[in-house]
Amino acid sequence: MIQLETKDKKRAMRLFLFSKNAGKFAFFFSFLLLSLPLFAGSAMSDGINGYLELNFNQFESKADTSGDVTQIKSNSFSQLYNLSLMQTIYPNLRLSANGIFEKNITKSTIDNIDTESSTTKIRPLIDLTLRSPLYTAGIGYTRNEKKDTSSVVTNVNEDYKVIFGWRPEDFPSIDMRFGRINTFDKERLIQDTVIDNFALTFKYIPVKDLDLRYEPSQRNTKDKLNKVETNSLTHNGRVTYSSSFINKRVSLFTSYNISHNETKTTTTGSTGEVSFQLFPFSGLSAIDDTPATDPLALNSAIIDGDLAASAGINIGLPPAGGNTSRRNMGLDFFNNTKVNTLFVWVDKGLPSQIATSFSWDIYTSSDNQNWNLLTTVSPAKFGAFQNRFEINFSNVTTRYIKVVTVPLNLAATIGVPGDFSDIFVTEVQAFIRKSASEVQNEGTFKTTTHLYNADVRTRILDTPSLFYEFSYFLTKTYPSSLKSSTLSNGFSLNHKFSRVFSGNAKAMREDNVTGEENGVNYLYNASIRAVPIETLSHTLTYSGSTEKINERSSNKNSIFFNNIAELYKGINVNISEGISFQTQETGEKVKSTVVIFGSTIIPHPNLSLNLNYSKTNTQRSGSNQESSTLTSAEDLGVAYRPFETIYLVISVSRITNDDKTRITQNYAAAWSPFRDGTLQFNFAFNEGLTSDGGKSRLIGPNLRWNISKSMYLDMFYQILKTELTSQTTNTNTSGVTFRMVF
Repeated sequence: MIQLETKDKKRAMRLFLFSKNAGKFAFFFSFLLLSLPLFAGSAMSDGINGYLELNFNQFESKADTSGDVTQIKSNSFSQLYNLSLMQTIYPNLRLSANGIFEKNITKSTIDNIDTESSTTKIRPLIDLTLRSPLYTAGIGYTRNEKKDTSSVVTNVNEDYKVIFGWRPEDFPSIDMRFGRINTFDKERLIQDTVIDNFALTFKYIPVKDLDLRYEPSQRNTKDKLNKVETNSLTHNGRVTYSSSFINKRVSLFTSYNISHNETKTTTTGSTGEVSFQLFPFSGLSAIDDTPATDPLALNSAIIDGDLAASAGINIGLPPAGGNTSRRNMGLDFFNNTKVNTLFVWVDKGLPSQIATSFSWDIYTSSDNQNWNLLTTVSPAKFGAFQNRFEINFSNVTTRYIKVVTVPLNLAATIGVPGDFSDIFVTEVQAFIRKSASEVQNEGTFKTTTHLYNADVRTRILDTPSLFYEFSYFLTKTYPSSLKSSTLSNGFSLNHKFSRVFSGNAKAMREDNVTGEENGVNYLYNASIRAVPIETLSHTLTYSGSTEKINERSSNKNSIFFNNIAELYKGINVNISEGISFQTQETGEKVKSTVVIFGSTIIPHPNLSLNLNYSKTNTQRSGSNQESSTLTSAEDLGVAYRPFETIYLVISVSRITNDDKTRITQNYAAAWSPFRDGTLQFNFAFNEGLTSDGGKSRLIGPNLRWNISKSMYLDMFYQILKTELTSQTTNTNTSGVTFRMVF
């Protein structure tokens, strides 16, 4: 009898586990394919397609932190299989099914300590929809199963849905949706939650331009382990009217929205926690490296309830020379509110190595001017099935709160397959966690919100084009008696004086009322544009604002002169300069001057040169400490295609902050020896600057072989060196990817 060695036993066990999981996947699709004749009848199949992808990555890293050396070696192998079916059973009945099997095995050695982990994901989906111009009906089921040997837990997420829609002509339309989400671990020891959602939408357009909607919904959440049940009932009503009058000289848009919510939580247990969502008055954001002093600007997309659409904040990997400043995401509760949890939603799922590389700083403020660091959370828990970071901290009572992080570091992506250049934040939510014993004595929580909006635009004159613009926005929330309104009145003017000269101007007054605060804001701008010849243009722009809130006031004025010229064919130049003056509420004065020069030169169709120069001088005074900052940047870029199959790019940048100068260089080459691009070779040398004054250098070739239209092989090798203030890291990584579509 042959005895297996320990390593052979491990290999055999891994093979058995893979075969077991792959068997489940194969069984699912075999059942699906064998069932087709039962569904199809005489109908022809719309198509079966899928793909497989295999990845192997090897990673070595050596980090030296003030003499303390850490060495990491790892290799990973991942396999991904996908199969999809689209079948029209009858003209209006459509079946779609999809299945994904994914497995990743990683072996790591950290300072001579070996570890091995694997992650397995299985995701079958089936959807049956009956659709016609009059009605829509459908059912669907999705199951996500994820097993991670590092936590010895198999998490499962099941999603059931039923939809029905009725759209009779000239009558109100009805859309109904019911869904159930089961989230649990297979042993049901860590989580076991059931969420039932029911929603109706009634839409009616009795006359042209008038839209009436009513949307009742109910959400019931049961935490079976902690014996906590939360029931939420919401009523939303909306009236919208939009039209134009007097031969389209006057346009009007107005809307009124009322929302009423009742939430009741009951518990029969004495352990566990219950989270109550908090609804802030406004969302805020900024991108800067001074989170303790800079105010945040309004960003309503952060709290609009859409968990999929980007809020305009990217925490993904910046490109070489891209903006690496801190991402600030905040909330304004208007009143002091107790909070201890923030959810930061993103637009995609993230591997553990990526998610755990982020660090989160929590700041609080009473005025959105001066911020205090509360704590740092690193890493934050990332959802197994929900694309969100859960950031927990101690109770704090504050009006303003924000979470701050830096974009993804290049080192975190080494050895991880996938593109992480774009990771967009979609929503920031706030919660207060309470123990089950606290919840037992609380009754039903009720809120009612009224929103009213009106916009009117009137054309007074045709020549010159003179418009009067009016808008009014009002929001009220009960029982907190929260009220806010904005009244705006303004004029805008556009006129073409001659063939050469044209101009526009705008002046506006905004009256803002937010609780006990009353503010007046004057906004004004004007510009003159001259185009003496087709290849030459000049624009002079002035803009300013004056704001007063109670007894606090601030103002800002700026003037900018921009010139664009095509000196000769293939030689373009732009020169701009400007100056701005700002007085803040604290009395601090800021003066900034900016000079920008840019040029594009194309001496030959296969050769182009780009020259850029900018210089900014910022002076601060009137505060406890006066300061002056001088920053300049120069860029030179050359792109050359000596042959149709070869492309070369070179760029050199120099950035000077006061007396400190930093230079970065970037080189890239692409070669495709065959005209059809079957074989592609790329080489890159990229340098980048980090926010803390360090530098990173990435060198590596890449080879891609397009074997056929449905099959390719991709290979790469990279050397990364990162030099920070107190740490130097050297990393080597290589990988192979094979993908086949069928």
